[in-house]
Amino acid sequence: MTEPGIIYGVGEHWVNAVISSINVVGAALSDVAIPPTLLQYKNSQTVSYYDADRTLTIADRNIGGLVWNHRKLDSSAKWDSHNYIGLGFDKSGQLHVAGNMHASPLQYWIIDLSNEEIRLAKVNALLDPQAELRITYPRFIRSSDGSLIFTYRNGSSGDGDFVVVIWDDSERRNKRVSEGPLIDGGGKRNAYLDSNAPILGPDGLWHLLWVWRDSPDAESTHSINYACSHDLVAWRSGHGRPLNRPIALNNQSLVDPVSPSHGLTNNNVRLGFMPDHRPVALYHKRDGSGSQQLWSAVFEDSSCVIRQLMNWNFAWDVNGQGSLDFKIEIGVPLTTTRGLSVDVRLNEEVQAYLFDTNLLLVSTEPAVPGGPLSRSRRSDGLIDRCEAARGWSPEDDSRVWFISYASVPGQRDQRPNEVPTSHPLSIIGTSGS
Repeated sequence: MTEPGIIYGVGEHWVNAVISSINVVGAALSDVAIPPTLLQYKNSQTVSYYDADRTLTIADRNIGGLVWNHRKLDSSAKWDSHNYIGLGFDKSGQLHVAGNMHASPLQYWIIDLSNEEIRLAKVNALLDPQAELRITYPRFIRSSDGSLIFTYRNGSSGDGDFVVVIWDDSERRNKRVSEGPLIDGGGKRNAYLDSNAPILGPDGLWHLLWVWRDSPDAESTHSINYACSHDLVAWRSGHGRPLNRPIALNNQSLVDPVSPSHGLTNNNVRLGFMPDHRPVALYHKRDGSGSQQLWSAVFEDSSCVIRQLMNWNFAWDVNGQGSLDFKIEIGVPLTTTRGLSVDVRLNEEVQAYLFDTNLLLVSTEPAVPGGPLSRSRRSDGLIDRCEAARGWSPEDDSRVWFISYASVPGQRDQRPNEVPTSHPLSIIGTSGS
């Protein structure tokens, strides 16, 4: 049986499993490409999205339940795909929400999902309201001890800093991890990080991977950089050298000195880990003939080894402002017993690449349908998309959960014509095939 607006049905194959349930959360905004977020915490699921009226909405339920509790926040989305929504839980189980910001003042709420009678608490400032007027890319991270960490960019594209704060559960307020931003653009550039960074690696360290961008034009992206830390305060390079704070543009953290206008872009810089825990960077840049290629950089002993991994005949000029319609998309690298696996999309074709421990290509095959990079263009101008659930501290659950939704492709943040303004947002539960 298929729900209205859903192209899949219970019993059909999805990724490496079989669909066991489909449940519509509500109608979500579709004329701008802002991804929803699905977060699992203990026995609950929480979804953030912009509804059909463009209102920032939080919905929650017990895992596998049929009824969603909806809360509308006092925030309305425009035609700007940068207005992501971040979700995270503190140690007391309170939900923190930050979203609908693109170089704009802080919008942050704390919600007690267990009590419908309690009003939503809007946070006016993290630390200093005068320094929180140009926020973008909010993200919450759970540390190894369960602490809630919040990261964001302060500034604008080509002129911004990367900031990290931590929630103090006993005092119920945010505190600085250290003085000043973690990465400082110096008023001339800003760092674009792997969208999952800082990443807590299998070695117990925090890892950062980023590029610099000197202006709002995507072609000004350059330079692969890396740093790691045990406490988010003291950082060192891949060679083990201590880095000054805040981290700025210099050769200390440099991994690959890719020049501007050489095919590098900020959304396709991914950090993975080899089976022996060595961090490895995956990214694309042009080769000498002008074709885009997949590259890796991995620290081996005291040196960084850079390899061209593929030999594509594929050109894509990365340039312009606003949200790009990405012709290449690199998925999250997954560690395997044999090496490293990664899905990559070229245009609409998604391939799964398996590399051995020497980063030599072992196999190439079409990625499983329904994966995070899969997308199919519809006759109404929208693209079917999916996002995997993030686990904050989930109970044991044999099912794997995804969000299914549809939205326009990247349209450089211009209002599109003649496309549906909303589309059903559904949660798909899967079980082993």
